Amino acid sequence: MQRLKEFDREQVLRIIVLCQAIRLSGQDPFTVDVKEKLQILRELLPKWKLVEDLLLDSEALKELSEIVKLQGEWVRRRASRMFIDPFLIEAKLKLMDREQLARAFLKAWRPIISTEQLTFRRLKEAYDYWAALPPLSERKHELTTQAEFELKHLDIEELIKMRLLTKEEFEKALDELYEELLARSRGEAIDYWSFVVREGFEESAMRAYMVSFLVSQGRAELFIDPIQEVIYIKPAKAEEKKVGRSVVVAFNYDVWRRELERVKRERGSFS
Repeated sequence: MQRLKEFDREQVLRIIVLCQAIRLSGQDPFTVDVKEKLQILRELLPKWKLVEDLLLDSEALKELSEIVKLQGEWVRRRASRMFIDPFLIEAKLKLMDREQLARAFLKAWRPIISTEQLTFRRLKEAYDYWAALPPLSERKHELTTQAEFELKHLDIEELIKMRLLTKEEFEKALDELYEELLARSRGEAIDYWSFVVREGFEESAMRAYMVSFLVSQGRAELFIDPIQEVIYIKPAKAEEKKVGRSVVVAFNYDVWRRELERVKRERGSFS
């Protein structure tokens, strides 16, 4: 008899613990079968003789009433317009045909990327363009004439022949650049780019071009540090002039900008 009472009390305690767990965790209150739990309490009520058993029964009823309250709030919240039940959406999707699904998708679609493709109109425009072109045999002469124009590098001799620069002017500019190199370096090796680069790209390109002449004439020497990737230039004294040699140093607009910024950082400003 005692064991039966303990078992009955355990059933009531399970109801209380279950209701408290659902209420405190915020889980779906409909996971509790209130009707079933009330039926258990109804069957056990005639068995309670002690006050503590009746208090336990009343606590279980109180917890079940809290669950019923939560169920009511749950229904009201999901019935509001601001809430869309996922199960309701799933049911509606299953009832929609392909056309309705496509329309709903296009209405809600917000792509983050886009792509372009040829349409029939663009294809027709391309066809009309090619159809309007004259035959290749008629355009052959025009294409051949255009192909004859090529970029060409001019050396100093060609510039002199074209009378764009006199030999005397060029030699004078070379001498002045050599004297500048002597004054700045004091006979020691200095950074090549700090000597060549100036604020203007055209001036820097001309100085690099003229330095290459000084090196080819043996009036200056270039040294490359392969570890630090630094190029040095050193003037050759008159009594120590060596046989000239060719050294290739890449120079373009990107190189000029990079080295100009580096030299500015290292020296602060140009004189």
